[in-house]
Amino acid sequence: IKTQATLEGEEYVLNGLKSYVSNAPIADVFVIYATTNPSYGHMGISAFVVEKEKAGIVIGEPFETMGLNSSLISTVEFKDCRVPKSHRIGEEGKGTNIFAKSMEWERSCLFATYVGMMERQLETTINHASKRKQFRKTIGKNQAISHRIVDMKLRLEAARLLIYRACWLMDRGEDAVMEVSLAKLAVSEAAIQSSLDAIQIHAGRGYLTQIGIEQNLRDAVPSTIFSGTSEIQRDLVAKKLGL
Repeated sequence: IKTQATLEGEEYVLNGLKSYVSNAPIADVFVIYATTNPSYGHMGISAFVVEKEKAGIVIGEPFETMGLNSSLISTVEFKDCRVPKSHRIGEEGKGTNIFAKSMEWERSCLFATYVGMMERQLETTINHASKRKQFRKTIGKNQAISHRIVDMKLRLEAARLLIYRACWLMDRGEDAVMEVSLAKLAVSEAAIQSSLDAIQIHAGRGYLTQIGIEQNLRDAVPSTIFSGTSEIQRDLVAKKLGL
């Protein structure tokens, strides 16, 4: 983390650039992670609450993205931005621990929305396959179509149960790092594959932006990137397995 937070009296002075900040253009408050002691490495990172109105904050123009258009993303730059010590979250140097725990909740609760997306997607696809006719029968009677829909259902229920288990463990205060990573992996990769299947089943209609089927795919692609890439999730699981 290159953003620096230097303590001066009762204030920290923040300097640095955050490259991809979700909802930055419309946010009122930011949670910022900055290096307070470079010699301590990841143990020298602290977390801060910073209001948008603070002097020294420059919010960039929203990026143009392929999906998740309701969640604007931009840069946030700090130029000698002064933050009171009281706005530090927890102890100095505990930012990494705070980030890791917040990521567990983000990777589970946030990705539950994708479970909802896949459920709606499945219902829409079943409805289409039950009404659309080709060669004097509904396309759902075609095994190639019905088996693809069954696979969508399988991914949905597997992802849902993994999310439930991860949240159950966290509610009990137990270690859920592996389960959260498994859930994030399953949900994000299932969302992409099921979106591709839905487009294929809807055929030409699935390719049209007016229908909304293709939007699911555009929204699903970034799910394997934000909150830790799929590769990072596999690394976390591998470490838990002793590899």
